[in-house]
Amino acid sequence: MHTVEVVGLDELTKDMMTFVKKYPDFAGDILRSEALKTRKDIVKNARESMKTDRKRKRSLGRIGSYRVSQIQGIGKSQYVEISARSPHYHLLERGHAIVTPYGRTIKKKSGETTKIKFSKGGQTIGRVSGKFFLKKAKDAEAERFPQVMNEAVDILLKKSGLW
Repeated sequence: MHTVEVVGLDELTKDMMTFVKKYPDFAGDILRSEALKTRKDIVKNARESMKTDRKRKRSLGRIGSYRVSQIQGIGKSQYVEISARSPHYHLLERGHAIVTPYGRTIKKKSGETTKIKFSKGGQTIGRVSGKFFLKKAKDAEAERFPQVMNEAVDILLKKSGLW
């Protein structure tokens, strides 16, 4: 009969518990900073793919048009959401159909309003393809993120004296 003795396992467990206690929010902080970088990429892609008027409050070419949430979830299930404030964002991101209007309201000089109905209203006459500026930024982040996390873990291990 052979026996195997493992030396140092208690020390490793103690070091790992110290590491977790010292840096509980580290992953969330990395997620948030990467989400802010992704938001910059989204704005850059939006500016490149279409003409944007940055003076308007809800322009998709402004950083402020996109909101990055606080860190949500716990442990391995942490996540951050990026959302657009502009009400027409989804039309530009995914594309939309061009439909003729059903009618129009005309205001006369006297102040009266008249409704006019178009006989061919509601017909689809074309399609505008999506710009997919969020998807492009998300794909670039998916390629970059594992390397960022590896570097961050290495930095933390060195900082805590475990490496």
